[in-house]
Amino acid sequence: MRLRTIPTALIGVLLSAGLATAQHHGQELGQVDFPISCSDQAQQEFERGVAQLHHMMYEQARPHFQAAAEADPACAMAHWGIAMTSFQPLWHPTSDDGLERGQAAVQAAREIGAPTAREQAHIAAVEAFFTDPVPPAASRPADHEARVIAWKEAQRELHQAHPGDVEAAAFYALATVAYAQTQFSPEEEPDYTPQRQAGAILLSYLDDHPEHPGLHHYLLHAYDSAELAEGAEQVARAYDDLAPETVHALHMPSHIFVRLGQWEETAEFNERSAAAALRHAEHDPDAIGHYIHALDYAMYAYLQMGDEERARHTLARIRDVDGTWPVFAFAYGLAAPQARYYLERRDWQGAARLEPRQPAVTDWDQYPAAEALFHYARGIGAARTGDLDQAQAERDRIAAAVRDLRDGGDAYWAHLTRALGDALEAWILYERGETDRALALMREAADREDSMEKHPITPGEVLPVRELYGDLLLREGRAKEAVAAYEASLERTPNRRYARAGIERAGGR
Repeated sequence: MRLRTIPTALIGVLLSAGLATAQHHGQELGQVDFPISCSDQAQQEFERGVAQLHHMMYEQARPHFQAAAEADPACAMAHWGIAMTSFQPLWHPTSDDGLERGQAAVQAAREIGAPTAREQAHIAAVEAFFTDPVPPAASRPADHEARVIAWKEAQRELHQAHPGDVEAAAFYALATVAYAQTQFSPEEEPDYTPQRQAGAILLSYLDDHPEHPGLHHYLLHAYDSAELAEGAEQVARAYDDLAPETVHALHMPSHIFVRLGQWEETAEFNERSAAAALRHAEHDPDAIGHYIHALDYAMYAYLQMGDEERARHTLARIRDVDGTWPVFAFAYGLAAPQARYYLERRDWQGAARLEPRQPAVTDWDQYPAAEALFHYARGIGAARTGDLDQAQAERDRIAAAVRDLRDGGDAYWAHLTRALGDALEAWILYERGETDRALALMREAADREDSMEKHPITPGEVLPVRELYGDLLLREGRAKEAVAAYEASLERTPNRRYARAGIERAGGR
């Protein structure tokens, strides 16, 4: 399906003179024009903070809002900005520190008081996120969902009341994408209606605001699916030019390139992002997280390209990391590329020997879904090399991770991790001669995994269960069905090397 794409005339603006002048206070960040009732100095710091906020460089944005508050103690919107940097709606539930900081910032903004209805509405919208749900949610993920829903509704009201406010529109679109991410069911087909709605809002403002970082960034998140990605390809190719030294802006286009199977571009943009992260590491507390995130995407691309040398080099860089970032995305970014490296290359012996919980720079006990990736790789490797005792032990560890995730209320990762455990169980059953049960369980696990849209922290599954299902079918001589399984994987993620090789082995093409 082809959605509305960006007009050719606008692409000319983005790729030529417009971007050459997209500088904001000395650094290229895109163009933000967000007038507030504050002093000139506070206004400058504020807009720089908003630009960084739109790039999801939260730690970099906050000092600018703090500087705005110091420059003008009567600037209520400076505290709005601090609150907006205190939650990351697409990444993970908000920490206790983030909630405390955001609530304090909202209170400060309220006590100062904003002089205009528009500014009051912006403060009310972020206040909706930091207002504790009633009754209290039963788990951190449920609490996050409730806060996102409240924020989305408040942003919708703000957007409807101030339709000419591009900032209100951009944040409403982001809230809609964040809401969509909390809505999932392994029993139903994915519904992309919220993402389409968010994309339509963003595109409707882009003609008049061709250098706005939020319109670009949030469109890439809205269309980060095989269903929608084609509609954001042109924006993906323009976005990094808005902020060529901003780590996350350099990475984000690859969310679309991955969905389109464009591996050279995925590798290039993530190498640029990783290099920028290293340049900023000394003064950027989140740099290590952006660095690892970029390397996971780069690893994925190199494996699809069959570039063994650069994949091996990327593996070494990940294992050499000595910093930390205490969030799930960091742990996932450490585990996933190591598992990918062996599974995608069909190095079953190497997969079976993969050392879990390495590098030891994070508290792996806090991230069962990330740690389970080690055991998935080890288990599949062991099962396919005949060590069923090890395979069963790894299966048990994945089951324990699923229990931990369920106990913590993390339904999304519990469902996906269960799919990995069931896939491993299916291969064990197959090796034990229980072919019919194995095929049925593997098909069920593949259906479960395919029913869940990927999380933005990952370029894709470490080895799709649908492709393992194709492997089993091929072993049984059911080549036509195997080809169908591999082709189904390619529909979800085009141009995957493992699936294409499977089709060739089956004689499909």
